[in-house]
Amino acid sequence: MPSAWIIGPFVIKSSIIIVVGSFIVGFIFFRLSSPFSKLETKQRSDEMISLLIVFVISLWIGKILVNFSTFLSDPRAILAYPSDSRAFYIAVLFTMVYGEFKMVDHYQKLLDLLFSFMYIFLSASFVYEFVQITWGGGEDVWGYLGLLVTLLIILILLQSKATIAKLTFVSILGWSLGQWVLSTFYQTSVFHYYLDQWFYSVIFISSLFLILYRKRVK
Repeated sequence: MPSAWIIGPFVIKSSIIIVVGSFIVGFIFFRLSSPFSKLETKQRSDEMISLLIVFVISLWIGKILVNFSTFLSDPRAILAYPSDSRAFYIAVLFTMVYGEFKMVDHYQKLLDLLFSFMYIFLSASFVYEFVQITWGGGEDVWGYLGLLVTLLIILILLQSKATIAKLTFVSILGWSLGQWVLSTFYQTSVFHYYLDQWFYSVIFISSLFLILYRKRVK
């Protein structure tokens, strides 16, 4: 597959096309196998689309902040700069803040959003990594692909037996811990963004605190 596609005056990287296609498949899979009702599934899907749009916008903001001096001297040059892990972290933070203040009004809503996100994220990640392997993406992808398959099987097989809360925390804790372990052997990535161990640690610890908070509230 070519590294980029030229569409008129635009040059679109193949990696972007793969990411978009992966999320489309992820949303379709969620709509077909979601444990929510049809109305709730559509609502959750719409909310996830909104969060993805916010994330993409935040990614651009993060890229500007990371390369702020370049942006001041030549704003158009930012278009040629790829987004790195620092921009990714900023986008994640901004998206989380937006989701907290604009979408979450009670604890169950937070669980529903997190569950929907993990369902779509894991599905899209699986498609993306599978495509990478198909096109010779490297042996390092196999470990992450195995982790994704395991978590997806758990979500699918146990969604009629376990609560949304348990499935949500199992998927988040399993993903963050699994990625942390894999990162001790090689540099791990999420949609081609190479992330540090501390990021997985923050996700894991934050999830544990959320579990403890839920038990305390109960």
